[in-house]
Amino acid sequence: MDYQKLPTRTFIPKHVGDARQNWYKTRKKPMLDKLDARIKAPDNFTILDVKRFITDIEKLIEKKGNLAVCFGAETEGKADFVLLFAGIKKWFNLPNGYFLLNKEGRLEEISVEEGNTLRNNYQNGIQPVLGGSTGDGDIETEYVFFDQETITEILGEFQYQTDKDRISGLKVQLVSYADKEAEVGFPRSRDTQPKYLERLSIMFTYTKDGRDTSFEEIDPERYEDTRRQQEKDKSGLNTGSPIPPPPPRNPDPVK
Repeated sequence: MDYQKLPTRTFIPKHVGDARQNWYKTRKKPMLDKLDARIKAPDNFTILDVKRFITDIEKLIEKKGNLAVCFGAETEGKADFVLLFAGIKKWFNLPNGYFLLNKEGRLEEISVEEGNTLRNNYQNGIQPVLGGSTGDGDIETEYVFFDQETITEILGEFQYQTDKDRISGLKVQLVSYADKEAEVGFPRSRDTQPKYLERLSIMFTYTKDGRDTSFEEIDPERYEDTRRQQEKDKSGLNTGSPIPPPPPRNPDPVK
């Protein structure tokens, strides 16, 4: 009998994922859609070849150790989002190479100059617009940082489900952390202060033959085991860290 470690660090329960998708769609996406009526901000990006994606990401992190998923835009001042993947050693390092998730759902290597231009378009045209949508004085996200342990668990789960022929594709959902009232009720942040509030992020979801599916649907026994372990350890919900880091939070602000 084959064994695959439970994704207790990284699995996002449906009610949490739905809440964060909804926060993006109702609080951030409308702000972006106003930039140009002809261009609507995307909800997600598609990855068609899971095994190739795993191989590409493993190559990126082989030398650098960690992964950055950077937000970019094709045109400054417009909501034509793109995602860039890069290997980095530390969260504050600049990448020295980029892979663009192209419109065909595959990673395509591009030059550092092109990658920096796409990132600058986002930082100059989109990031300031979304600056007013964050909580507790946070700066809007430039990229999402995955340490090696986190991205390795994610890739391992992708590989396992692909080998079982339970998934055939992925989606990278644009999401947003919710406000403090909502986030404090989610499992990981129970009895503590939420680290991120109202920040743009990403979340991976599964597809099978072009249809959306879920961990709960394709692997119900391991799903239940994962949820029980998360409840016990108050773990999970690790979808990477929005960068720049949030400011220090005062747990007992002076009224």
